[in-house]
Amino acid sequence: MSRGTEPGFSVTGKSVRLNIIGPMPPPFHGQSVATSHMVSTLAPHFTRMRVTDTGEGKGVGWLRPFVKLARTARSWWSVRGSDAVYISVNVGNGMWLSTVAAGLARAAGAQLFLHHHSYAYVRERKRRMVALTRVAGPGARHIVLAKSMASDLRLAMPEIPHPLVIGNAGLIDRTILELPLKTDSGDLILGHLGSLTLTKGIVEVVDLALALHQAGARIRLIVGGSTLDSEAEVQLERAARELGELFEYRGPLLGEAKHRFFREITHFVFPSRYVHEAVPLVLYEALAAGVVCVATSQGSIPEQLAASPSVVAGSADSFAEEALPVLTGASVSAKTSLECRQAYQLALRESERQLADLIDLIARQ
Repeated sequence: MSRGTEPGFSVTGKSVRLNIIGPMPPPFHGQSVATSHMVSTLAPHFTRMRVTDTGEGKGVGWLRPFVKLARTARSWWSVRGSDAVYISVNVGNGMWLSTVAAGLARAAGAQLFLHHHSYAYVRERKRRMVALTRVAGPGARHIVLAKSMASDLRLAMPEIPHPLVIGNAGLIDRTILELPLKTDSGDLILGHLGSLTLTKGIVEVVDLALALHQAGARIRLIVGGSTLDSEAEVQLERAARELGELFEYRGPLLGEAKHRFFREITHFVFPSRYVHEAVPLVLYEALAAGVVCVATSQGSIPEQLAASPSVVAGSADSFAEEALPVLTGASVSAKTSLECRQAYQLALRESERQLADLIDLIARQ
């Protein structure tokens, strides 16, 4: 058992002045959800914990960047007197703001924990990541989401020889585990959910559904989420025109509507080419629901799906070509549905163990 889970652990954490810096919901996105989860996980163990929200909140569109900048500046002031500082690292040019926070925390003598959620600067060496690493110093602990992400980070940034791996399987709504598993069936009900954009693969989703339909497969396609560009709307219109009643667009899905979506579909299609993609939460949601995933090898998705009977194509460009022969004539079985859920439960146990180790590490400060 990790010391982070022993009865006397929280007493140790009471003396640690922990400061958490990162975006909190709203708006809801992968990074804000992860920061919120980290706050709720660490709060029972660290009674002197302080949270500084660097998100844009509910501000009007043109005001959001200014709100974010003001909150970020406040986070720089908040590091004073901290024993440990956890920073959810910004992506793109926002990483320079994280670098300032890291430098001030280091100057204050705090132990630094830098949580990375993007694969963009893991795939190749970036000047801003070099700057962050040097400013944070060799004593900073860098957190990533998967073992493969850690390996790739070491290659891009040999200055970080020992990244900490903390999986994000615990971030999803676990009531999805209460959904009934699939039963044996010859029908394929494809599903896609999330931000509907070209980079998230809406074109490839429709291409695959049409190819299967033309090949004579008994399929349906259900899509949920918000359209974020005009091309996504074009693709939804194409699906409706060519699939007719075999296609359904349900718009944004939350709560019971999302549960219904996962109850109905048999295969979750996710042909992402998104440059920041690392370990998508929506794939864990699908696995927890007992749904077979059909995805691309973007980020750490191959590792995320390795223990499940999923289909992983080499890239979005060849997605439909690779997935079509696998799904043509395929059927759904109770066995594969159970294996998907078990794969999620395995990832969940591992991420909980990793979080306990992190709590223990922070408590030593």
